[in-house]
Amino acid sequence: MIRIIVFVALLCGGHTAFTQNELACQPDPTKRVQILQKQLPNDYTCYMKLERGWWSINLGTGMLIHPRVILTAGHNTAFFLFSKSFPFVFSKVKKATLYMGSIAEEEYTIKKVVGLKKNRSSFFKKGYWANAKITRDFAVIILPDDSVYQSVKGHYQIAPVVSADLKLIHITGSPRDKDEHTMWTSETDNFQIENGFIRYDLYTEQRNSGSPIWIEEDKTYRVIGVHSRGYGDCNAGVLIDKVTFDEIQKWCKEAGISL
Repeated sequence: MIRIIVFVALLCGGHTAFTQNELACQPDPTKRVQILQKQLPNDYTCYMKLERGWWSINLGTGMLIHPRVILTAGHNTAFFLFSKSFPFVFSKVKKATLYMGSIAEEEYTIKKVVGLKKNRSSFFKKGYWANAKITRDFAVIILPDDSVYQSVKGHYQIAPVVSADLKLIHITGSPRDKDEHTMWTSETDNFQIENGFIRYDLYTEQRNSGSPIWIEEDKTYRVIGVHSRGYGDCNAGVLIDKVTFDEIQKWCKEAGISL
């Protein structure tokens, strides 16, 4: 696909904006490929079981971006207005079980259970749900040690997207219309970068929340976005621009980690 891409720098330290031609989306579920054997970057990706309150369990996807840092969607771990847990209003995730490199229920590279405490091992945007902005829908989980990293022997690279010169993007995650614990991947060159987020025609389901939007460059895997939800006929995720990257970096610093 040929696209004319124009770079626009925003003033006052806001999100980097890119403008380009209008995007038309027809997400196709048949383009997804199931991951059936150990491979990268699936090993850096996790199937997540998230426990809120007393009995509510949600499922999602996340990614390792540092030996002790998981990046995911904000609504995976943050306060959730309509949780089934008690009290049902504003209940946040208290425990996360991570299955790195998941292929099936009993096939994964490593399983890690993490207790979450806000502003210690769990960070997300305050009140992100109030105005439902995709640009605010990201969160980090701080792992207690680097045992996950030692097992998977690497992680996604992360750096601000400073150019719209992206050719092909990928998603890896666990869609709800497929068996639990299975991971699926697909790619597209049909996407559009806007002010702080990225839209694409990648097909997603609810368990894809927090899935890495990644690119491959120089035999490494770099995350450039975090899948959030549908956006019109397309799907969309948080763009890892300077504003988002700086926030992630700040949270890590508060936890004693240099990203």
